[in-house]
Amino acid sequence: MTPIRSLLFVPALNARAVAKSKTLECDGIILDLEDSIAPDRKAEARAAAVSTLADGGFAAPLCMVRVNSIETNYFQSDISVLAKSSVAAIVVPKVGCAADVQAAQRILDAEPNAKDTRIWIMIETAVGVMNLREICAASDRLAGLIVGPNDLLKDLRAGESTGQDALLTSYGLCLIAARAFGLVCIDGVYKQFKDAQGFIDNCAQGRRLGFDGKSLIHPAQIAPAHAAFGPKPAEIALAKRQIQAYEAAEAQGIGVATLDGELVEALHADSARALLDMAAAIANRKAG
Repeated sequence: MTPIRSLLFVPALNARAVAKSKTLECDGIILDLEDSIAPDRKAEARAAAVSTLADGGFAAPLCMVRVNSIETNYFQSDISVLAKSSVAAIVVPKVGCAADVQAAQRILDAEPNAKDTRIWIMIETAVGVMNLREICAASDRLAGLIVGPNDLLKDLRAGESTGQDALLTSYGLCLIAARAFGLVCIDGVYKQFKDAQGFIDNCAQGRRLGFDGKSLIHPAQIAPAHAAFGPKPAEIALAKRQIQAYEAAEAQGIGVATLDGELVEALHADSARALLDMAAAIANRKAG
């Protein structure tokens, strides 16, 4: 599967935005039924999402739908209707415990058309962070985790800062849980969508922390997200040299190599191969 460097949220009822999103070269689209939809238009948005999925035509390889949270009256209907549409994945917001994931799974399990539908979760509350281990172990349908910084800040009663100090503990725990259970882990949105440099800096921090990609709210954020979370030419070149150095040492019966004054062990060679695999997957998508 193509690496998930970018996931763009698109309101399901914004016909212009939906049409535009079909042409965008992001890695994933999330049709939104939650925050961007007024309560009296939820059913309309649900029907629009189903129609959009049926029409297809997205350039992005992955198209998902964010449903409303389990605490709402829309959760059951959202998933039941989407399950019949063979949606690739649903995104469940504000997950607080394993039971939230299992409730979504039960609805999907009851629909034959949803046998391959995956579940992505959003961690947006303190209780969700506290229960990450049981949440990530709750279903074999789980594929990815997205952090929700704005709701987390509110729940933590914390303030915003350039370095996201108040969120670093939660981010670290999300990443640890995702890695432990083999899930994709996506950084939260950067709401100041007109602040181009701020977004670039935010993405750079997310990559340093270990996130696989970024959730987005504007098409202009796609290219910077890909630049930040995709392998750079210098990284690709270094990865090739690391593999060559390690394999040369290994051929001599040595378990460690040196390159540019640094040790290269098996773990570095493995990371280098993973980076080259990612670069190849991105290149294959462009070629296809």
